[in-house]
Amino acid sequence: MKKLTMSVAALTIAISSFSQCTLSREDSSLLAKLEIENTAEDMIEWIYQDIESGYIYQEYAETYIYNLAIIIANARKLIEENE
Repeated sequence: MKKLTMSVAALTIAISSFSQCTLSREDSSLLAKLEIENTAEDMIEWIYQDIESGYIYQEYAETYIYNLAIIIANARKLIEENE
């Protein structure tokens, strides 16, 4: 019986703490835009590593980096608009 009581108490605490961790739609959208920006920046770093390793041609890399820079700029614009 003691194990059942402990299990129910633990479950109650877990459920109540999860229900308090909700994000508004705006906050969720902001987090998504920040994640887009961070991922694009990471991809640029990976492309530079691929250039150094010889896995990708410089010309292709410049195109990818240019397109990722546009994505970052657009994400930053959207973030600034929401502030």
